[in-house]
Amino acid sequence: MVWNLSLYCTHEGSYHPGLDRAKGKSLMRIPVVDTRGVALMPCTPAKARDLLKHGQARPKRNKLGLFYVQLCYEQEPENQPLVVGIDPGSKFEGFSVVGRIDTVTNLMVEAPDHVKGAVETRRTMRRARRFRKWRRPKRFDNRLTRRKRLPPSTRSRWEAKARIFSRLLTILPLPMRW
Repeated sequence: MVWNLSLYCTHEGSYHPGLDRAKGKSLMRIPVVDTRGVALMPCTPAKARDLLKHGQARPKRNKLGLFYVQLCYEQEPENQPLVVGIDPGSKFEGFSVVGRIDTVTNLMVEAPDHVKGAVETRRTMRRARRFRKWRRPKRFDNRLTRRKRLPPSTRSRWEAKARIFSRLLTILPLPMRW
């Protein structure tokens, strides 16, 4: 699956995403993991450049396409609490990871909208099979009558959110509480 992610800045009038023009410092942080893959506290872009320049870290990208840095040495994690905020929308969904002081990352993701067409195609194919000469026996016990069910489009959207959150868990020190 290909994710359409874009980073955006939440400050009005800002020309560069993640840059606070009044203070002249970067608001965004670069995720950091150690050699074992354990998520550490994110660092500033300047610190990440310095680590890469001196060969103490390697650049990486996860399956979402987010850039992060993997350290070449062991380090004990000293993590501060981070929080994920999700802003659901009809076309786009926003994800924001923030700490006490700084914003770690802001993501804008296209919401899945392919499900409606897939369900219609499945229905058309099923109806086309009904006019064929060979008939299969009727199935009675596998129907969803009197059972609570989620519409396929809603299920797809919630599963997409869970997948993005699980990818963020691999590179950021987020708490496992729901």
